Amino acid sequence: MSNRKMYACFVFFPNGEVKKWKYVTDLKSFEQFISKTHPSWKYLNVYDKGTKQYLKRFYPGNIIPKILGLFLLVLSLYAMKNTFSKTTFSNDFNNTTTISTLKLKRGVLCS
Repeated sequence: MSNRKMYACFVFFPNGEVKKWKYVTDLKSFEQFISKTHPSWKYLNVYDKGTKQYLKRFYPGNIIPKILGLFLLVLSLYAMKNTFSKTTFSNDFNNTTTISTLKLKRGVLCS
């Protein structure tokens, strides 16, 4: 048995045709093969061969890595970094914020 990661790739064409390759181990080489033999391809979907889980969609001109493991890890870490930088966390359980509301008393603002 080989330890190499296996992918199933579905390649979509502008006329609506779909072609499937079941045993892809090197996505970069596969993209070069598709671009050479079928230059009109529209996009390709990549699935994990073992679990049949959808992994990623690539378009012509995208940077396609050799394998998706490290690529997806870096992409998810980048997404997490952007999420955490926009979120403020507090470690204090009883931390509350009071928003003062201004009331009008006879035309004068009071807090």
